[in-house]
Amino acid sequence: MSLNHVLLAVLVAFLWGFNFVVMKLGLIEIPQFLFSGLRFLCVAFPLVLFVPKPKTSWPILIGIGFAQGFLSFACMLKGMTLGTPAGLSSIILQMHIPFALVLSYFVLNIKPTSQQIAGVSIAVVGMYLIVISLNYHFISISAFLMVVLAASFWAIANLLLKLAGPVDSFGLVIWSCLFSPIPNFICSYYIEGPDAIVASLSGLSLYGLGALFYTVVFATWIGATLQTYLIKQYSPIVVAPYALLIPIVGMASGCIFLDETMSLKTIFACGIVFAGLVVNQLPARRKYTVSLAVPQERKAA
Repeated sequence: MSLNHVLLAVLVAFLWGFNFVVMKLGLIEIPQFLFSGLRFLCVAFPLVLFVPKPKTSWPILIGIGFAQGFLSFACMLKGMTLGTPAGLSSIILQMHIPFALVLSYFVLNIKPTSQQIAGVSIAVVGMYLIVISLNYHFISISAFLMVVLAASFWAIANLLLKLAGPVDSFGLVIWSCLFSPIPNFICSYYIEGPDAIVASLSGLSLYGLGALFYTVVFATWIGATLQTYLIKQYSPIVVAPYALLIPIVGMASGCIFLDETMSLKTIFACGIVFAGLVVNQLPARRKYTVSLAVPQERKAA
């Protein structure tokens, strides 16, 4: 990746990492499924009426919106309901990175370089050390697996972004988000209840509106568009490791804005994650091509 694109990837991590703080504040007033439905509704409308549909298939658009805007979030929420703390969930969610390596190899026929494997391995070790440093209590296997499943849907969404082809990134975000609100609203109605929906909407303050504004404009219009652009320029193998910065930014933001604490062990573990990203970035610069001709691509690799 060029330096400019590396900076864009880091910017996405900062926008999405700080989004955890914004979400935590917004969820004080709005239940999670309702918040997610409103977020993607505001992302799609009214811009979908003015932004041309990207020249990709409807199954790709529906798949991205359903996998990223609904399934990943729903599984993470279920895992948290079963006992996984929010901070730990954000860390486990980064397992989408090894999933991205596997999916890219078997679906996009992209073989990771030894440096990429080493860099991701170092970063994953750093994430493991972060988990240890946080001293979380034991969680059930079912709770853990639900968040892992959320990570797998995130990886699938990244794969679909790559398969969408050379289309406008902003248009792809807008049109794919069109298919996220309805399943979220259905879950909100049956899980959170109509009384909670009415109470949240009627009592919405500037803090709740501000949280929605950030998640729509900064986290989705800007963050998701930049992430889509980077995945289309490179490979999910190259772009995905930068998501390891997201929980680091989230924890740091929590320390600054929510008076949460971060130990020296956690800071050290975050440094290991950063070192893994450096290894992932240097020095190979392989050109990636997507092809369905698996045998030829693997021979060429």
